[in-house]
Amino acid sequence: MKVSWVALGLCLAASVVQARGLEYQPRLDRDKLSQGATVLLDFRTDWCIACARHASIIDTLKEQNPALRAAITYIVVDYDTYGESGMAEKRRVTQNGTLLLLRGSRELGRVEGAVMNDSAIKELLELSLD
Repeated sequence: MKVSWVALGLCLAASVVQARGLEYQPRLDRDKLSQGATVLLDFRTDWCIACARHASIIDTLKEQNPALRAAITYIVVDYDTYGESGMAEKRRVTQNGTLLLLRGSRELGRVEGAVMNDSAIKELLELSLD
């Protein structure tokens, strides 16, 4: 049986997005916030090494602390598509690799750029537990 590497790659990419969070669609962040959720917007691209590192750190932290998985709605925002959108402008997101934690109308915290240390991202996610 022949396996299409492209098809396999697309399936794997889709499963990674599902494991890491919801795929952003316009208004998704506002809808979740209005429902009372704490939301992490993960502005990333497929080609960004720092973004992949952020995702790996987040996955590890969620495995180590299930409360983080339960407390946060994770939304992956494709920076190539939405980086110059009104939503990104309103949230003052100016670069790929931005993690933005929100609750209600408040920004709880953010990590921007090529942050490669676990502690900064851990501190950000733990703000959701307060």
